[in-house]
Amino acid sequence: MHTTIVAPGLRRLALVLWAAAAVLVPLALVGGGSPWLAVVPSICIAFVAWAALWRPRIELMPEHLRIVDVRRTSTYTWSRVTEVRTKYGIEVVTSEGVRRVWIATRPTARLDARTGDRPGGADHLDVGAAAARMLARVPTPAPQDGPPPASVVAAPITHRTHGWTILAMIVLGFAASTAAARL
Repeated sequence: MHTTIVAPGLRRLALVLWAAAAVLVPLALVGGGSPWLAVVPSICIAFVAWAALWRPRIELMPEHLRIVDVRRTSTYTWSRVTEVRTKYGIEVVTSEGVRRVWIATRPTARLDARTGDRPGGADHLDVGAAAARMLARVPTPAPQDGPPPASVVAAPITHRTHGWTILAMIVLGFAASTAAARL
């Protein structure tokens, strides 16, 4: 069953920023001057709210763990996850090292989990409960009775950089700061 964990506080902040970005445009049209100077910062605010606050999530799939944050999406086969720590937020430990999760960077973060098409809304979780859900999917290591196998195929870990998102944030940030300086 597919479970998605998000940070509801970050998503509420994204909604507030989208509303603020939408209000800036009519105010610029009424206030006189160049209306495009307010549109560019509004677009920047809306895009950053989506990329940094709305999109980040943790997806628990039957075959893998997917972590989506601002910079990249990482997919880990469950057999490669060795530990999930909660001392400083959620940290996933794999054979590649430690990966800190964007939506839970502190141990007191509040999270919501939605499982499949289950009715009734999201489950409200703390960091420990979210980590427990993740750990429940980590398989126990198989006992090895004899010599290791002659060939071993490593379970995949993939990282996909959000290059266009990063580039758009840089370009929009530059354009927004330039436009805001002209306001």
